[in-house]
Amino acid sequence: MRIGTPENGEGTVVGANVRLQGTLKDTQDITVHGTVEGDVVSSKSVFITESATVKGPVIGETVTIGGTVKGSIEAKVKLEILPSGKVSGSIAAATLIINAGAQFNGKCGMQVDSKETHTKSEEKTDVSGSKFDTSKEIAEPIAPIEKEKTDFELE
Repeated sequence: MRIGTPENGEGTVVGANVRLQGTLKDTQDITVHGTVEGDVVSSKSVFITESATVKGPVIGETVTIGGTVKGSIEAKVKLEILPSGKVSGSIAAATLIINAGAQFNGKCGMQVDSKETHTKSEEKTDVSGSKFDTSKEIAEPIAPIEKEKTDFELE
């Protein structure tokens, strides 16, 4: 099945000459060729074609952007921004693909499964030649750096 092509008439297709205001929600695939001002939410895939414009959040399992999105995007499995795609807003995805020529302006967050702990470990050598382990848990939040307190004043 190709993204954006509903099988057996299932899913929602917004035509190129259609302008919707409000929430567009479907448990099947959603393909947008026209303009949507509001939420676009699918339990499956969302495909914003090259001719489409969405002003509002986009949420789906797999989200493919070929047109323009001004709003946040949440892709539970994969987000792909095609070469013709333009995204302005925050994005969150488990897998992110931004093709050459695509435009993205905003913040990006990679989703990590909260039930699993991913560990990255590598051995490094410092300037003295001693080896050390740089193991750390990726999902662990980074503590803010505290300013060191001093008991003296500079003159």
